[in-house]
Amino acid sequence: MAYGIILQILPQTEQAQEVLIEMFSSPDLQCYVNSPGNTAVAIVRLARTKALEAKARLQGPLPQPIEAGAAAKGSLPEVVFELAFRQSCSIETITEKLQLPKADVLKAIHDYFVSFRQA
Repeated sequence: MAYGIILQILPQTEQAQEVLIEMFSSPDLQCYVNSPGNTAVAIVRLARTKALEAKARLQGPLPQPIEAGAAAKGSLPEVVFELAFRQSCSIETITEKLQLPKADVLKAIHDYFVSFRQA
């Protein structure tokens, strides 16, 4: 499960495997696992955090630029999910870059999860 999350952010298998190993050998793991709540959710959060850190190290601190018509190239829910989850952009950043109202961005995230659950 953690490896799948990492692969979504870092599609290169060698880098993803390195992040997975780093994640399970990290002292942060104990903090996440001992936190209240579901252990699987804690591991997914740590996997995402570690993958985003590795992506930032590999690509530099700036997120990839977004074209003004990026939403037209793919479905809006997929583009918004890409920005929010895989590139760790805030809702405000997404609304600014895609020039959409906040309500539309939140609806796109909702629509993505609905379509994901149905698949």
